[in-house]
Amino acid sequence: MKKILTVLMAAILVMALAAQPAAEEPAQIANPWSTVADAAEAKEKTGLTMSALPEGAADASYSVLEEDKIAQVIFTWNGDEYTFRMAPGTQENLAGMYVEFDTTEEMSWEDYPYTISYTEGKEGMSEWHDTLADATYTVTMSGGATKEKLAEVSEALIPAG
Repeated sequence: MKKILTVLMAAILVMALAAQPAAEEPAQIANPWSTVADAAEAKEKTGLTMSALPEGAADASYSVLEEDKIAQVIFTWNGDEYTFRMAPGTQENLAGMYVEFDTTEEMSWEDYPYTISYTEGKEGMSEWHDTLADATYTVTMSGGATKEKLAEVSEALIPAG
């Protein structure tokens, strides 16, 4: 009797599992960034001139948010990964970093004022606005940020904008 009951329960379980609808694929949000080949194609899609990266930069990967006319390049320089973005006009939080930084400092290089914000050894960002080009720029690090690294990469990129 126990064997019959066990077999019957197993059969009911198999039928119940078979009757379950197949699990649906989870909905995914489309990536709004479109990969482009280089700075020239980024300019073609956004109208923004993104010229030279710092000397020695490697593994550059360009992309655009064509609708918003935002260009970005992710690159490695001196062993750290950076994301450099530019957009027309004045942009709020172009970097897209929603982090409370430990330190924020106003800096300047030649005629360009810029602001760096960072948590030592963690995330960091630098941002500036070029009034002649009427464009906003940011460069970010997701780890390893220091005042010196952010100042150095900013000063290498400011003339590029």
